[in-house]
Amino acid sequence: MHESLTKRLDQLCGEQLQTRPRTNQWQAAEALSRRVVAEMETGEGKTLTVAMAAIAMACKGQRVFVATANDYLAQRDCTQMQPLFDGMQLKNATIQSSMDRGLRQTAYAKDIVYGTIREFGFDRLRDEQASRDNVKSSIPIVPPFDALIVDEADSVLIDEASTPLVLTASGAVSSITQADLFRWAAEFSQGLRLGSEFVSHASSYGFALSDQGIAKIIHAALPKTLNAFSMFDLQHAVERALRVANQYLRDVHYLVSENHIELIDDTTGRVTSAKKLGDGLHQALEAKERVSITSSGTVIARMTVQELVNQFAHLSGITATAWEDRGELVEVYGVSIKRFASTHQSRRKQLQSIALHDERSKTEALIRETADAMRSRRAVLIGTQTVQQSERLSVSLTQAGIDHVVLNARQSKEEAAVIACAGEAGRVTVATNMAGRGTDIRITDEVRRRGGLHVVIAQPHRLARIDRQLAGRCARQGDPGTVRQYFSSENLVDPTSGSLDNPTSVSRINLARLPLAVGRIQRTHSRSLRKQRLYLASLEAQRERDMREIGLHPHLDCLSDN
Repeated sequence: MHESLTKRLDQLCGEQLQTRPRTNQWQAAEALSRRVVAEMETGEGKTLTVAMAAIAMACKGQRVFVATANDYLAQRDCTQMQPLFDGMQLKNATIQSSMDRGLRQTAYAKDIVYGTIREFGFDRLRDEQASRDNVKSSIPIVPPFDALIVDEADSVLIDEASTPLVLTASGAVSSITQADLFRWAAEFSQGLRLGSEFVSHASSYGFALSDQGIAKIIHAALPKTLNAFSMFDLQHAVERALRVANQYLRDVHYLVSENHIELIDDTTGRVTSAKKLGDGLHQALEAKERVSITSSGTVIARMTVQELVNQFAHLSGITATAWEDRGELVEVYGVSIKRFASTHQSRRKQLQSIALHDERSKTEALIRETADAMRSRRAVLIGTQTVQQSERLSVSLTQAGIDHVVLNARQSKEEAAVIACAGEAGRVTVATNMAGRGTDIRITDEVRRRGGLHVVIAQPHRLARIDRQLAGRCARQGDPGTVRQYFSSENLVDPTSGSLDNPTSVSRINLARLPLAVGRIQRTHSRSLRKQRLYLASLEAQRERDMREIGLHPHLDCLSDN
């Protein structure tokens, strides 16, 4: 970074933000101008670091895209850093999911643009489709992809890498006959017996009807509205219904909100409102929950997140947890990983883990510890994996007379307000891992004197780095803080299904060895996911080569939404 730019940014930070960039922020900002994913501890000021890097690149004539986890964080970060952009005479804007085409074009014309990777991707697909259709009056929404800085880089570049961005033609609701098919299949599948009438393939998460199950369809009394469907259609519909009934759990994988389904991102804990399941699974899920059945739409364009990211001339990113997946980041994106030390020596204390035989005992011990921390005027953050777990724990805390606040995908609109108060003395916050992403819990002076924020990891995540993100909520910038993890042999990470419920496989594990067993399973699951992502990436690359060889567009032709 040029010396004159460094001096100007330092001056602006002092005048406009009442802070001065620290050494590690300057170093990380400089690294982001190269093809680097920077790992910085939670609370070290990643938002300012990204903004300084974006300014440095924009001053060289590059248009910079900053990808954040959601619309709220994009707007927040862009607004917080606006005094710096204004001081450098750079224009900035935020892309929001609710914006129309005209507003998007105006926003993309700025020097620095904040938004989510999904919005950037959908707009790129719309441009490709408009160009393909020879829309004469259509000016591209998105300018050339010069530079991309990815906040929470592990989430976007690893967890979402194989996620297809699917653009569909607009449609109102599913046809009556299609809706009847989904509803009939949901009801019919409830009477089928596992093992005799359908089987489950654990390795592929698939469900298939046996000969007995197919015979049951043949002899079933079908509604007249289904007469137009073939036997294959009926069988496929039932197998989809079996899959959503057994694989997708309410308040774990999705929410039912105002007569529609909202999917929950496993790694962030937040609702993914723009995302739907493909291959009719979303409609099968709607039938299962007896809500309005939407149209699956006609797929007109498709691109994976990895394909989108690789279209940028420059790629860099920042996160608190890149190290675990450094090999994959290097192999897939050609980036290097650099870790930057904290400004202050960490005062985080990792307390001895507690392992118990069952969930009831674990909950009772957790509640006792929470009550003790409250009496000591500490602030407590209890992390759970799912909405369901957070709400069950909330009931237990209420029964124990412990006042608390719940933060999960159902309360996503209140996230900022809940986090703003989570560091107050005596405050107890029960949250899914959305509290571990893109937020800082600032503790009061009283809490700091009493030992800082106490983080309780009530349920191990299938990925160890998600637990590390949650632990990073405490002891920021030299503050004190403590972390304790709870385990029970009734709930353990299952490397095959990715769930945490696998009591039979741990019946012989000694409680003292349970934390080690969890670590082994997390590593196994991480390797399994990595192999799956690399395999899918190779398939996508081969698919693109094959389509180009026969003169087809890889994003616009011969598309499927699965």
